[in-house]
Amino acid sequence: MKNINITNQTKYSLEFIFSEADKLATELTKSISENTNKSFFVVAFYSSILSFSFFQMAKGEYLYFILLAGCILSIIILHKNLFPSMIALKGSLPELMFDSYFDSFLNEELEKEYLATQIESYNYALNHNKENIKNMVNRFKKSIYCMLIFLFFFIAVTCFFSFVECFQC
Repeated sequence: MKNINITNQTKYSLEFIFSEADKLATELTKSISENTNKSFFVVAFYSSILSFSFFQMAKGEYLYFILLAGCILSIIILHKNLFPSMIALKGSLPELMFDSYFDSFLNEELEKEYLATQIESYNYALNHNKENIKNMVNRFKKSIYCMLIFLFFFIAVTCFFSFVECFQC
């Protein structure tokens, strides 16, 4: 985003833009949190399948290795969703707002410049968080698809061996 020319903007228009950016920032942060919560739920589900498969393998049912591998791979795909490393937060550090750059502005011009700076900061954060959500959703989908592929493969192999076993009798 290029720098905002405050001479072309009223204080009200900057406040309106800032308000809209703040609403979107709140929604994006909420979406990241919801996606993380869903990912925790899915990992818990995968973990239960993983432990069941492990115990079945311990009993000699080696066919469950397919499910075990699917769960492990799905959890690996999803692990970055559990603890997102970079979430751009709302607001600015006070030390940045007391920068000498702002000393040349007075009264309403100073307020407009602060608003314009915050809008630019929000724009960066919003773009970063939108990209983060997009990546989280893609990982979530890949994880589900991976687990479904391994599950269908497990079912197909189990059916095949059951079919072969029936004809041997």
